[in-house]
Amino acid sequence: MTRRMTRRSSCPISFGLDIFGDAWTLIVMRDILLFGRRYFREFARDEHIATNILSDRLARLEATGLLDKRQDERQRNQFIYSPTEAGWNLLPVVIELLFWGATHDPYSPVSRDYAIRIPYEKEFLIQEISLAARAGTFTNYYHSVMGVPTDAH
Repeated sequence: MTRRMTRRSSCPISFGLDIFGDAWTLIVMRDILLFGRRYFREFARDEHIATNILSDRLARLEATGLLDKRQDERQRNQFIYSPTEAGWNLLPVVIELLFWGATHDPYSPVSRDYAIRIPYEKEFLIQEISLAARAGTFTNYYHSVMGVPTDAH
């Protein structure tokens, strides 16, 4: 599927905002990169995103080369979404947003002990999260290392 994207300008920040400048696209990428979600039904679960919006965002991410979509061989009526290398290149951006929220949101579920480490150990923590994300173990890291309760997302 190829969709032509209308661009506001040639500015690199504007280009990024044309793709990610809505309320859902980075949440979908967060779920794919960090939490290993792969199926349509998994994305709408916690955030309650409308299915038409989710369909649009997944199609946009596929069209811009950030996601691959392939048919599930076991359940032929389902599709599996996975990040391309360009999609994985967004991981540092997602981690920085996670860090910003953890340190600036007074209601963040991230433990204060972990949040206090962020400015002092940022590069180490980025590497740790990146390794966990690529290994598919970030959910465990999120709860055990970052101190997020299991009933929080």
